[in-house]
Amino acid sequence: MPVISSSRRWLFLAALLALLQGCATLPPPAQREPSTAMPAQAGIELADLAAQSIPPGSPSAFRPLPLSAWSMEARLTLVRHARQSLDIQYYLLQNDMTGHALLRAVRDAAGRGVRVRILVDDLYTHKSDRMLLSLEAYPNIEVRLYNPFPAGRSFSWSRWVFALSDFARVNHRMHNKLLIADGAFAVAGGRNIADEYFFSSKEGNFVDFDLLVAGQAVPQLAAIFDRYWNSPRVYQLKQLEPERATPEAARAEFDAMSMDARDAFPPLAPDKVDLVGFHGLGNDIATPPLKMLGGSIEVFSDDPEKASGRSEKIEDPATVTSRVIRAIADARTEVVAASPYFVPGERGMRGLSAVREKNVRVEIITNSLASNDEPFVTAAYAQYRVPLLKEGVDIYETDSSQLKHNKIIGAALRASIGRSHSKLIVIDQHLTFVGSMNLDFRSSRLNTELGMLVESPELAADVLKLKDVVRAGSYRLRLAPDGKHVQWVGSEDDKEVVYDDEPGEDLGTKIEVWLLSPFISESLL
Repeated sequence: MPVISSSRRWLFLAALLALLQGCATLPPPAQREPSTAMPAQAGIELADLAAQSIPPGSPSAFRPLPLSAWSMEARLTLVRHARQSLDIQYYLLQNDMTGHALLRAVRDAAGRGVRVRILVDDLYTHKSDRMLLSLEAYPNIEVRLYNPFPAGRSFSWSRWVFALSDFARVNHRMHNKLLIADGAFAVAGGRNIADEYFFSSKEGNFVDFDLLVAGQAVPQLAAIFDRYWNSPRVYQLKQLEPERATPEAARAEFDAMSMDARDAFPPLAPDKVDLVGFHGLGNDIATPPLKMLGGSIEVFSDDPEKASGRSEKIEDPATVTSRVIRAIADARTEVVAASPYFVPGERGMRGLSAVREKNVRVEIITNSLASNDEPFVTAAYAQYRVPLLKEGVDIYETDSSQLKHNKIIGAALRASIGRSHSKLIVIDQHLTFVGSMNLDFRSSRLNTELGMLVESPELAADVLKLKDVVRAGSYRLRLAPDGKHVQWVGSEDDKEVVYDDEPGEDLGTKIEVWLLSPFISESLL
């Protein structure tokens, strides 16, 4: 076998990469008729239930879903009772027990004649392409992908290799999370569809928050879904990954791969209530009207064309982040914000400094290094700790061992790591942001997001009550005596413990983050 010289080897690799990149282009979007949401219709069970459950004088109704079991039961109940349409939009819809449980219910709904539209961001679908293709073999179900990778669909690494020349485009992702049933009810918030969002992972699980919504906000959410569904940034899955099996074989494949979810997520006991006093939707739906809070909701989202990069270099006033920043700027007394990935950047620091100048109390709850599933985000955020504390901002960092002090959360987490994933902001104890947006560069400039500003002192009070639970499971940060460093204040056996170094994480991770963080741009996190 001839020996290939080093220069020729590199030329060969360069030619191969050029060939891969040259071949890796998306086909033009298929011609398709615009598809629109089906409005709620009187006489349909969920539509009638929604109308009965809206408090008099309120344009919209809502109930918080702070615990994963209640949140999954809400989704499954809506899917099982749907009779006309299901519109489902997620950043991550995983090929695991949780994904299987939801999609088996979706399959059954389609069998009843329900029209199902599923829109998923393409970043993680190398693990779920087969699941989604086999599901789509059932009548009445269509799956589309947002901003897909051009080739190499079977593996994450091959997708990125084929997308090397297209990185600027594929770096933009759809982070929205939304489920709409019969145009009558919606669930939106921070949870994706995967085991770790519903306390079903053995390694780590997210404490998160969703909102069940009815009333005027639902048609607005449906219009946002339609805008994404019909966007030229969206491709039919079957156009990118044609199904080679017969419909019968594909359906059998889906049934077999999802068998693990047959008994997943059993109904909640009728006497069980969550952290803010709500029963499971599966029980409540049998005795209408539902217990709901009332108020107004402003619904907003990023344009699907954000993937063009138009918001990447400028502070685009039309983004979800910009709307939230304006709401924070109007605060008069208090801003309490939870963001699992918190990297304020120059823009965020300006905004927080401005509200502190008005003597507005500002509190930030984010993940500690030990609890963060993205440790380099913590490394990027670390440089802002001292400046924020000097501005008088209160900072809390969630810690898994501290979170487990809460009986309900501790029992659900078991031996797994607990992490915060909720994206919540309460302003002046009456206005609450619920959505998919993190307080970081990626949400601001790169990803598309969905948000709601809810005017309701009752909801704000419930969310602040939940913040008390998370705060109790967190370290409180303070300036060290020298004013240049940070101390973490926690508790052990009801006694205050002060740490001068990042608590909880192993030395290897700390060294890795310290060595690599100078080379990672905030814009890539």
